[in-house]
Amino acid sequence: MTVALVLAENLDEVGAGQQKKLCGQLAALGVHRVDAAERTGPALLTVAAAARAAGERVLICVGADTVPEPVLARLLGAGGTAAFTGVTAGTVPATPATRPAPGSTAGGALAGGALVVDAPDLDALARAAETLAATHARPALVGALIGELTRRGVTVRILDAGPDSQGAVAQLIADPAARDMARWAAWRKLTPAALYGISLGLGLVAALWFAELAVRAKLLAIAALAGSFLFARTGSLLAATSRDGRVRPLVSWLGTACGLLTEVAIYAALAVSSGLVPNTGPAGPPAGVVGLDGTFGGALRHTFVATWGGTGTVGVWRLAIAALLVLGVRRMAELGYEHTARVPGNLFPRSALRILEQAVTFPAGERYAVIVVTAVFFGPRLTFLILLGWGVLAAGYVLAGQAARSAERARRAGPAAGPGVGGLAAYRGDGIVSRWVGGLVQGRLPPLPPVLAGLLVTGVLAALGLGNLPGILLLTPIEAMMLAALGARHPHDGRLDWLVPALLMAGECVFLAALGLSRHVAAWLVFALLAAVVVRHVDLAFRARAGRGLPADVFGLGWEGRMLLAGVAAAAGLAPFAYALLSGYLWVLFIWDFLSGWLVPTELVPTELAPTDLAPTGPGPTDGDDG
Repeated sequence: MTVALVLAENLDEVGAGQQKKLCGQLAALGVHRVDAAERTGPALLTVAAAARAAGERVLICVGADTVPEPVLARLLGAGGTAAFTGVTAGTVPATPATRPAPGSTAGGALAGGALVVDAPDLDALARAAETLAATHARPALVGALIGELTRRGVTVRILDAGPDSQGAVAQLIADPAARDMARWAAWRKLTPAALYGISLGLGLVAALWFAELAVRAKLLAIAALAGSFLFARTGSLLAATSRDGRVRPLVSWLGTACGLLTEVAIYAALAVSSGLVPNTGPAGPPAGVVGLDGTFGGALRHTFVATWGGTGTVGVWRLAIAALLVLGVRRMAELGYEHTARVPGNLFPRSALRILEQAVTFPAGERYAVIVVTAVFFGPRLTFLILLGWGVLAAGYVLAGQAARSAERARRAGPAAGPGVGGLAAYRGDGIVSRWVGGLVQGRLPPLPPVLAGLLVTGVLAALGLGNLPGILLLTPIEAMMLAALGARHPHDGRLDWLVPALLMAGECVFLAALGLSRHVAAWLVFALLAAVVVRHVDLAFRARAGRGLPADVFGLGWEGRMLLAGVAAAAGLAPFAYALLSGYLWVLFIWDFLSGWLVPTELVPTELAPTDLAPTGPGPTDGDDG
């Protein structure tokens, strides 16, 4: 049984109907008593009194109806002391009740969250609340309570601490050490951004060592990769337990970008190492041996592992490209789901065998474990096969669960944001041509059916081989994908419309990969271009989450512009040159946009055009503590 204490910004603003709904929701989850108090003034003393009088678990909700029901169910079933700080609160559609006041750094929803404290930790909660009441003049925030509990030695599981936070490796191995490191980092006044920077640096160092074949280099790479993951988890925990009670858009993007860039670099390094296999004779190694090294790699020489994806180094690069596409599409789908469901895309409500289930979904910790074991003992070919096979199954499992929950979410959710700077349509990465085509139907055509049709045609033609299409016929897949442009101006408020950005990216990447490989573009160059495309799509999605979405990706050319450029260049026999030029341009654009967009403070976007998460994302006066 559980007692719930709801801390609202102003009880007068919480209507009787909303209070009744929240009480009914909590009662259905096993909460037998709900008390309410204002978040300002003596709220922290109310928390202390409730902690001493309850005698059983206490659930503290900041803000009425700001925590989605799946999150509350997950918290109550987690066991021990756990919290949700609202890392995805920026995806909540703006309403008059949740819009931030002028000059404020957060609105009610932004500072929302929930904390469930187990009975043995109630005394520490009471003392923490009293300490904060004496030293913390601002309204009670979940982050402040978590930070004070952590300083008192209470282990608090953060359910939303960064992407890929769920899994056995993260929860059982990395997080216990990361909590101690987070306390040390807070004492040293290190910011989450600094920790993410260290994580990225160690990840790139690990990639350099993974590109070598020597056992000593592999061992150093494993140590550097472990350090990278540990620093990333520390940064996520430190950001989630900040006194501001939320994770800012800049910090959230830094965590995702550093993890994504690290994994992309490691994939590339492993593929590079496949071309460094030492010769076994005057004629060199057999083609099937490429990518199978290490202690037991030779045992797989005569199995399907040696030839899957193609023989030689090119075959290994093809597997790396496929693994990259699975990683990127899944990440975009999770971002789209978070926008509409207001919960992390990898959140699982069931309690039975939860850690095993989360490990099956193949989060970052498990992927790193696979890389470490297989790359050292078997070689990169088996590494990519497992990443690809397990990744496809995990993505299918996760997406099927999210799609099944979408019906109930659509019934309860309010209207989605429109196709402006903060809506799901801004996740698409449309260019000028797509926006113009979408204007022809004025947003009346649902976006999912034309995307599925275009993706089906593109996938079939890619499977048959684009090398068999002469001249202008190379543009056939592009014409099919242009059907998706008809839904560019739709508000994307359908039950499964959160899949559209991920499917658009999948169609673009499948076309670019098939075209490049069929036109004899160097495999590493195809990989570099696809990695830049994936990073561009994720970057645009995070901009939209922060209220900085682009109606049209003019400088990035849009997904259709990149496809048209590659197709025309291939028809003219200039595919390698076009891939090199486009890849270099997109990577330079990413660096430029990051320095001039994310790191430079800008004015707040008007609230009627953006979601609630509208605070400046640069390291200005409001972001200095986190960034």
